[in-house]
Amino acid sequence: MRLELLLPPVDPEKGQAPSHCLYAGCGGRHFRLHQVVGKPVRDTVYQEVTARRYQCQRCRRTFRVYPTGIKRAGISRRVKGLAVTHAPARSAGVLYLLGLSYGAVALALDALGVYLCKSQVYEAVQAAARQVPGLRRRQIFGAVRTPTLGADVTSVKCRGIWLALGLSVDALTGLVLSVDHLPSEDAQLLQTWLTPIATAIGAKLLVSDDADAFKTVADGLGLDQQVCKAHVVRNTDALVGSLTPAVGQDADRSLAALGISPAQAAADVKRLGDLVHIR
Repeated sequence: MRLELLLPPVDPEKGQAPSHCLYAGCGGRHFRLHQVVGKPVRDTVYQEVTARRYQCQRCRRTFRVYPTGIKRAGISRRVKGLAVTHAPARSAGVLYLLGLSYGAVALALDALGVYLCKSQVYEAVQAAARQVPGLRRRQIFGAVRTPTLGADVTSVKCRGIWLALGLSVDALTGLVLSVDHLPSEDAQLLQTWLTPIATAIGAKLLVSDDADAFKTVADGLGLDQQVCKAHVVRNTDALVGSLTPAVGQDADRSLAALGISPAQAAADVKRLGDLVHIR
């Protein structure tokens, strides 16, 4: 399983042509390209993009249309996404656990070559946060549907305190579905956490580690369960490590009773490990 950070894209070559006049009360739907101008922007990749000015054929007024990821203010959505992602707990970002303040976010962005003052970081965070209250999981996941739900629990140290985090992903693509703070890791809480997620995405299979709690959750949700390949490899390596010296000695004479030599048994154990790694 992996955590991916998905930031809004910026594409200077793409800009949606206007479908209606942006001035209130006009309603015009026919436009003429009036002017093409360069626009300085704050972005981690581009310093300038091309904006197109259109003239409405109904009211004769003009307005600008910007490329994907750019608005009138000139701060790209990608930079705003970075600011929100690094913001404190009041924001909707994932990496707020780093504990960066607004000032620290400004410094971090400056180090990336894109400076935003603290007030601009604050405005970006609040704009994102206003979209979060009242959302239900089915709204957050939108059209995400997958038969395979991956789930894991990890711990992150934040300002000297260890926090338990639950990560749910689309196990087929690695797309992160949610990152949630969990007060504990017992089976009942894990089931409460995963139930609305599994329902929203239509999951049929739970991919997790081999902890008993996840087995209980899978049974409770009526899902099949599969141990993730990282844990399968890890467990197999441990098994091979413990069996190799044991079969070499054949202390209980069980191999002899089966007519298998210690050398053959050791080769079989090694082959088991090789097959799992290849698979």
